[in-house]
Amino acid sequence: METFRSTSLKVHERERPLRVAMVHYRDASESGGSLRVGETIANHLDPSRVAAAMVFAYGEPGPVAKQTRVPCHFIKARSPRDPPGWLRARALFRELRPDVIHFQDAVVWLRAALLGSAYTKIVHVHGRYEKASRNSGANSSHPFRASSLLRAYLKLTDAQVCISNGARKSLLDLGWMSSERSHVVYNAVDVSRFKLTATKSDARASLSLPQDVKLLGIVCRLVKEKGCSDLLSVIAKLPCRWHGVICGTGPQRRQLERQCEALNLAGRIHFLGSQDDVVNVYAAIDAYAFLSSYEPFGLVVAEAMACGVPVFGVMSDGEYAESQYPLIRADNAVMIQGDRDSENCLSTPTIEELARHLDNFADHTESYSGAIQRARLWVTNCFDAPVQAEAMTRVYESIRSVASAGEVSLSDWYDDKRCIAERLIATDKCSPVAVAVA
Repeated sequence: METFRSTSLKVHERERPLRVAMVHYRDASESGGSLRVGETIANHLDPSRVAAAMVFAYGEPGPVAKQTRVPCHFIKARSPRDPPGWLRARALFRELRPDVIHFQDAVVWLRAALLGSAYTKIVHVHGRYEKASRNSGANSSHPFRASSLLRAYLKLTDAQVCISNGARKSLLDLGWMSSERSHVVYNAVDVSRFKLTATKSDARASLSLPQDVKLLGIVCRLVKEKGCSDLLSVIAKLPCRWHGVICGTGPQRRQLERQCEALNLAGRIHFLGSQDDVVNVYAAIDAYAFLSSYEPFGLVVAEAMACGVPVFGVMSDGEYAESQYPLIRADNAVMIQGDRDSENCLSTPTIEELARHLDNFADHTESYSGAIQRARLWVTNCFDAPVQAEAMTRVYESIRSVASAGEVSLSDWYDDKRCIAERLIATDKCSPVAVAVA
């Protein structure tokens, strides 16, 4: 009897798409990478296999609700201690009847509000977690701390989705996840969205940026680990034909403005604030600066590559170049080895070396066309949104036991994607990047 019921469930679930509800904190551009990850997945799932909806714990409709292809629902909780919010949440999920609740953000109170419910619950792990040590102080470069709350949260989910092998391994090593219930689905960007339509001149005009200079840009939340302070130091070492563009908001804004004044850069640094659509930012800049002291993936790097903007940076802590499925390779970006000081800022020799590479690029832009082309090919074939959506669909189907018999493992499927991309690059006539500098 039990076998018959199980078989009947599989047949029934194949007659309709799996219903998935993706949970986020709020619909706001400053919410960061997790919102972009959820939006990208939701917008590219095959509706014949997965019917997705996005659920926001707080706030009102924002930029995602205006342009997403899936339904959006707003609980409008005032805080975690909002009893009516808990009741609205339970009522909403009873109405949605999801097969899977996918927590892109670990909204702890919402998970608590759903205790006793039968929904399959999974959580997205957006970086590599580490336990705090005696040596980790206020200047630590690693913002993902393994806490007892995280451990309890993971134990209350049915499966976990990690954005890299490093993120997965960190929690497996802690014993907080099992290899059977954890999966790796790499982040991606909607490459079609980042096909630039505006000219550089028009993009700069729309953002009130100067036309007759070279622009080095960064798109991020303004926090220490993203390297905005280092960007200012690099611009200070470059000739006046170079200006800096900082797109984003965050607690470091005032400090950065003071640093601009101290370095006499007030007229050469342009703060754009938060932008709902960053395509024009990439269209406006000449090069992208990747200076994070820790970066779990590098969505902005993938966006820049998709836009044909060359990436210059310093190799630091992070999983963006892990061997199994790297975003950054030696042939698609100019990444130097560098040192950091006790304040976790780039050392002066490292800043000077990066500045030399950028000035060489300004003098010999055409020599970098090969790296730009390889970067776009790599992102298009390995990190485009449909790739991530298919991988995520396979995870949903695996968790709900409706996967096709004989289906290749997810890691083997990714290996095939990488091999195809490598063959395309090998056969494409991309000229080598010129990185030799005086």
